Amino acid sequence: MEENTHFLGTFSKKIHMHYLIFLFLVPCLVYAQSSESPQQIQKELSSAQDQYERAKKMFNPWYTGPLVTPASSMMPPGSGNIQPYLFMNGTYANFNSKRQSVSLSHNAYSAQVTSGVFFGITDSVDCVINPSSTVNWQDNHSGGGFNDLGITLGFLVTPQTLYIPGMKFTIGETLPTGKYKNLSTNGLNLNATGEGAYQTQFGFATGKVIWWTYPHPLHLRLFLGYTIESSVDVEGFNAYGGGFGAKGTVCPGKTLTADLGIEVSLSQSWVFALDIVYANQEKTRFLGAPGFLADGSLSSVGSGSNDNLSLAPAFEYNWNENLGIIWGVQFSVYGRNSANFVKGEFSVTYTW
Repeated sequence: MEENTHFLGTFSKKIHMHYLIFLFLVPCLVYAQSSESPQQIQKELSSAQDQYERAKKMFNPWYTGPLVTPASSMMPPGSGNIQPYLFMNGTYANFNSKRQSVSLSHNAYSAQVTSGVFFGITDSVDCVINPSSTVNWQDNHSGGGFNDLGITLGFLVTPQTLYIPGMKFTIGETLPTGKYKNLSTNGLNLNATGEGAYQTQFGFATGKVIWWTYPHPLHLRLFLGYTIESSVDVEGFNAYGGGFGAKGTVCPGKTLTADLGIEVSLSQSWVFALDIVYANQEKTRFLGAPGFLADGSLSSVGSGSNDNLSLAPAFEYNWNENLGIIWGVQFSVYGRNSANFVKGEFSVTYTW
């Protein structure tokens, strides 16, 4: 009996010992099945915390778009956007063929109002129409009227994703609705509001929001355009020069444009924007009689090749994702056979 009691006690102690060993081994076995060390687990927890902190700082950025560079985004069907602009331009000099700035004897000024109307046609096609008008004045003379009318179709190449920028191909047509020939005989061409040519532009736009720093995302746009213009029959004083008795055909040169737009979110509502704008046009040729000026000298029609580089810094304020304003100034910094100008710009954009 004592032996049985001793045996049972010993057996009981062994069972109890085995049970303790089992309780110790189970977590070890479970832990052994995990490929992560405590350090790795802590690292993952820290990473998750960092992501949470970053997420709290992130927001859906609101942009009106910079002053000049076109967007690569599409306007969905059933949606629209209107963006009227006011431009106040002052030309105080011209860059000559040696890229020297030569002051004008009298500064030239103009005020232009344009209103781009955007609307979606399909998920991959949209359209924008740009009616505008201009008033010009110089040396106590003035003129103006309705400008050439621009219509552009956009075709989606690829939408913007986390790693891929949005891309868009555009075909724009400018209709010669502005006045361009038989202008006032003072030679200032102030009532010239168009070029008289059908202008076809092939463009490529791309854009991407970059979260280089979470509180201040960066939006980049790039637009490349190539414009071909039809020949134009001109008479008298015209947008390309001319004089009394001038008559002939003008062949405008092809134009290459390259625009870079940068937007930096200062907050969700406030944005700093900058456009870097470059245009290069080939020589504009003329065939015919150039005519004469009032002093009897032979007038000229057409121009040599030209280019111009300008900057356009601006500030944006957005009340929400559908309504915002932008204001800034565009000024030339470099050019050849082109205007040296300063242009104040203000715009309101509304999407519905």
